[in-house]
Amino acid sequence: MPNRRYHIHVICADNDQLLVLDSLAIFFQARAFLTYDVSSQLPKASLYGRQCIDACDYVLMVVGDSYGTVQKNGVSQMHLSYLNAKAKLKPLLILVKSHHQDANISRQLQEFVKSVTRQNSQIYYYDTVVDIEKLLVQAYYNTVGNHVVNGGWIRVSEEMIKFSKQTVSERLSDLISNHKTFTKEAPVVEERVVDNISNPLVLTETFDIQYSAHAYEGGNLTTVTRSMTLTWKEVLIALMKTPATFTSYGLHNTFNRLIVSRAEQDIKQDMPNVHAVSRCQISQESLNHLQRQLVSANWIQLTTYGTRVSQELWKLTFYAKNLFKDECPKTQ
Repeated sequence: MPNRRYHIHVICADNDQLLVLDSLAIFFQARAFLTYDVSSQLPKASLYGRQCIDACDYVLMVVGDSYGTVQKNGVSQMHLSYLNAKAKLKPLLILVKSHHQDANISRQLQEFVKSVTRQNSQIYYYDTVVDIEKLLVQAYYNTVGNHVVNGGWIRVSEEMIKFSKQTVSERLSDLISNHKTFTKEAPVVEERVVDNISNPLVLTETFDIQYSAHAYEGGNLTTVTRSMTLTWKEVLIALMKTPATFTSYGLHNTFNRLIVSRAEQDIKQDMPNVHAVSRCQISQESLNHLQRQLVSANWIQLTTYGTRVSQELWKLTFYAKNLFKDECPKTQ
């Protein structure tokens, strides 16, 4: 999801889990704009938290060692912000610290954790040893994939400007070149089956994507925007043709090649005099949505974590490869 950044409001207790909050800032630097609950000692802390929650796309709550300072209303700012988020029906990403049985935890924090656990089915637990960045990758992509919002900022990058000016052969040449570089640098990671499917996909199900293309008719060029119906089986077959590791840009190329194979026939149904079609590109919104679904279905996973989205490398999961072998044997 390289060009869309969401507003995420972070709910947290006063002066608690500072290293975790720093890790959030680093992880979301290129992915989202963050606001945080402020100290409850400030007179406008509650108003500020409520306004941020009203404006944000997603809410991320970190529950650590402290319940926070109890206010006159009998609850902490963290608890109050959580109630506001629930009331506003905001998509919630919740990180809860795992404590040892002999840990000294306040009764209020224990009751709060019980309440949060009872009201929310998807909670991510961490401790001081866990690589918080890897946990955030799973939590963030699952949350965004399961709760699509019509928000965020779209930024046009240098990469996308370059991409829009390239021919299909130039894009393919770049993809092969990048694959060679990535293959040399990518670490060897033991592959294993991971049962982490938040949103399974049925291969026979169809869905629509939006794309644009250049249509040439009688010497004139027309930019057309159309929808195309695909099946998840077609997507899986296309993914199996990708390099061992690929970027989001490479995923973009994969879907563009899938569109090219059918775009001219689709366009000619409405424009029979068209003699050529070029520059077929899936819309950024469709690409973002598809990428979220592929992550939630455990078809693709990150192999390299960077502070910038352009540094992320993806690969097909062991689950997706087995699914292809079982369901698409004739295409091998």
